[in-house]
Amino acid sequence: MKLYSYRTSGKIVINSFLLMFITFSALLSSDYTLTVLDKSNSKPLMGATAHFISLSGKTRSKIVVHKTNKKGLVSIPFEGKVGISVRYVGYKGFADTLEITKNLVVSLEPTSIMLQEIVTTGQFSPQSVQNSIYPVEVISEDRIASQAASNLRDLLQTQLNMRISQDNILGSSISINGLSGQNVKIMVDGVPIIGRMNGNIDISQINMNNIQKVEIIEGPMSTIYGTDALGGVINLITKDADKCKRLEFTGDAYYESVGIANFDGSLKFNLLGNNNIVLSGSRNFFGGYSVVDTSRNKEWKPKIQYTADLKYGTKLGDFNFNYSARYFDEYILNRGVPRPPYYEDAFDDEYKTYRLSNSAFLNGYLSEYNYLNLMADYSFYRREKNTYFKDLTTLHQVITSNPDDQDTTKFYSWLFRGSYSWDNPYNLFSLLTGTEINYETAFGKRIENDSKTQGDYAAYASFNYRPFEELQIQPSLRLIYNTQYQAPIVPAINFKYQPWNNLNFRASYAKGFRAPSLEELYYIFVDVNHNIYGNPDLKAETSNSYNASVDYRMQIDNSVLNLTLNGFYNNVTNLVTFALVSGDKYSYINVGKYKTQGVELSGNFISENLNAQLGYSYIGRYNEYSETSNTPQYTYSPEIQANILYKMPFLPELQLNTFYKYTGKLPGYGIGEDNSIIQYIVSDYQMLDLSLGLNLYNNAINFQLGVKNLFDVKQIEQSVPTVGGAHSSGSTEMPVAWGRTLFTSLQFNLDKLLNY
Repeated sequence: MKLYSYRTSGKIVINSFLLMFITFSALLSSDYTLTVLDKSNSKPLMGATAHFISLSGKTRSKIVVHKTNKKGLVSIPFEGKVGISVRYVGYKGFADTLEITKNLVVSLEPTSIMLQEIVTTGQFSPQSVQNSIYPVEVISEDRIASQAASNLRDLLQTQLNMRISQDNILGSSISINGLSGQNVKIMVDGVPIIGRMNGNIDISQINMNNIQKVEIIEGPMSTIYGTDALGGVINLITKDADKCKRLEFTGDAYYESVGIANFDGSLKFNLLGNNNIVLSGSRNFFGGYSVVDTSRNKEWKPKIQYTADLKYGTKLGDFNFNYSARYFDEYILNRGVPRPPYYEDAFDDEYKTYRLSNSAFLNGYLSEYNYLNLMADYSFYRREKNTYFKDLTTLHQVITSNPDDQDTTKFYSWLFRGSYSWDNPYNLFSLLTGTEINYETAFGKRIENDSKTQGDYAAYASFNYRPFEELQIQPSLRLIYNTQYQAPIVPAINFKYQPWNNLNFRASYAKGFRAPSLEELYYIFVDVNHNIYGNPDLKAETSNSYNASVDYRMQIDNSVLNLTLNGFYNNVTNLVTFALVSGDKYSYINVGKYKTQGVELSGNFISENLNAQLGYSYIGRYNEYSETSNTPQYTYSPEIQANILYKMPFLPELQLNTFYKYTGKLPGYGIGEDNSIIQYIVSDYQMLDLSLGLNLYNNAINFQLGVKNLFDVKQIEQSVPTVGGAHSSGSTEMPVAWGRTLFTSLQFNLDKLLNY
């Protein structure tokens, strides 16, 4: 038996060497190559599997298998008549019999179940998600529609690693990987949204009616996007103003049983052949809600929002020029509680928010691999707060005489960003260089000395080195001059290793920097529920962050399975947060040391009828009191996500949508009334949305009917009065949602309907 094994093993080894020798000889004898490209963007596909078999002569040769290199190239090992088969995960395969007389080029088409999304956030030039050195998550337009998301808050409510916090005057804020919203840069087409209140952007103000997709990068992006990008970036990409043959009109009507009625529409047309215009607008109405219903004062304040957007696009030679104007108008009414003894009058607060941004974009290829991207923006933000004395018997109201009850604050922002990249996939290295100028001014009587300015000027560079086909190393550097803070040099380095075309390893180290905003430094916000003062002595935040991930993508017939494991560690110095500084006065302070760490495991299965996304994360937040007390260094909280979109096999036009998230208990430590260290726990909760969507006339009409917040979550408990909150009175109840509601929506595309 042993002798037989040895002989058999030896024979296998000898045959293997012979096959390798024959293959090598064949490679040397061939002068022709095969290039495999992505049909959607004409970029090479590294790691595509090519099978060759010689059909010349009376007998067929053995099959020779090779992988394409970083240029998408592979040598053809035979001459004459050759059978060729090319496969790449997520693309339609190619198979043919050809007479080899020249170099061949094969363009593979992404499969309908897994189109390779082209992303722009943080990239040298537009790039596919799989080839990006950053782990970019893309939320598609179909997902936005399936979730019936009217604003960014609705969309991210069930997103893994994200927590939504609610203040019913200041709005909804977000945290990513345990880092709060002031460390998350939220942009539209790469332009930061102006108007941070309480350090955060109110994500319920960001309408989704003209958004094509959302790109999310978790982790520091300070080298590319500067301040506020210490925790990550969320970039909303609007629908293109590309050429259309005729007038196109789309509309959407949405109703939710809590008293929400939204309408939006979009008009797209072409002028004189090369001028493309998209006009869109929306009206969103919310009547308010309280857990305990009252006839007047509402916990969730009534509000109405209007948006109007213009996007113009044209071609200037090889360049694309776009101009966009985005206008937002919000009115919030905070009706006061009727006053004793006769309950015939009350004080009402009105909050009005206006935001306008004007952006111009010029981008395109100077030559085949030289890409230029220029952007300039002017943004304006105004928030008005007025208090009225209202007679509830006559409904007559007059503005109060106390000047502290009235306030108007304005913010102006000028931004220029320009970058040049040389991104040749056939070379050992690529280069990105850029500059950014950001200048902001704040005016208002609640701003110290009535006005303040802050400038941030930066130059950055990134170098992508590919020492061999499977490895990318990308160091980056940002030099910053800030008019109020001495900014450090901000470095980063990213790695991507792709041993096979369906397996990717990514790792990164990045230093983050964030200068406190003008609002955090100087703005004062006082009303019946808030008593917040800016702190001009704040220090700038810095961080050191480490991220690593591995993702495996496998194609099974007409289905694709993607598995991802992520891990992160953030160490922040001088984190800016809220604290009670005296009496009922809250202000911003620096926390000397703050850390977060965690892991995420997720899977995404896509087939013709099913798109299932499952995920689990476990995030730890640093407990600063562990250094002086016998308490844990980290407190951990889990999250579970399950999003399932299923098309009925018997009726493909009918789709079942399920969006679920479990947000686990969030423990923490704070100072009690007797100055002792006590633990508090924010309760866990579950959110589940279910809906049925019906697509008719080739997606010309989309009708949805569903239920949101099936578990009827309204408030969650905190075991002790709020520690470090922004309100003047602590509460053990925290608002999350307005309970279970029914909703329906109708979307239509008039152009598709008329041409069906």
